Amino acid sequence: MEIDAKTVMKLRSETDAGMMECKKALQETAGDFSKAKELLKKWGQVKVEKLADRAAVVGAIGAYVHNTGKVGALIELACNTDLVAKNAEFQELLRELAIGVVAFNPKWVSKDQVPKDLVDEEKKKFEAEVKGKPPQIAEKILEGKLEKNLFSQACLLSMPFPKEDMFKGTYGEYLKSKIAKLGENIVLRRYVRMELGT
Repeated sequence: MEIDAKTVMKLRSETDAGMMECKKALQETAGDFSKAKELLKKWGQVKVEKLADRAAVVGAIGAYVHNTGKVGALIELACNTDLVAKNAEFQELLRELAIGVVAFNPKWVSKDQVPKDLVDEEKKKFEAEVKGKPPQIAEKILEGKLEKNLFSQACLLSMPFPKEDMFKGTYGEYLKSKIAKLGENIVLRRYVRMELGT
């Protein structure tokens, strides 16, 4: 199937994928733009999973102070090489994560840091809603409830990224999109949020 160059360019501008990847995705989906976009996301995810094994031993510390001067954050973001740490995309990611910490005051970086007893306590709140349902369905419902009522409220990487014109998804998905684009493992190690007088 012949793929129109304008469609390839449009897909590239919306996904940041390479020209050849975009063309291949469009060919594999018989020119279906939305399916090609999903396929590129899937391929990006595979790329991210392969990169996760690489040690993130360098990186940068970034800061953001709100214009009131009363609240700010320091972020440690690690990657594989100094070259990526100095890259404008990496620096933008660092800044956006720091802004997220200032704006939303998350308690944890990711859901694996939430204490197990807190997760169990939250699950108990929804036990009545899943009573009598098949185990697989009950587990899915509980996962959704935990995501909505705990993780997306308290873990930065599970929170929705607020600038939808820039990226639609969570902070974690935004981070993964940068991993796929930059071709290196990137890890948000820790952050500190400071507010005047607290």
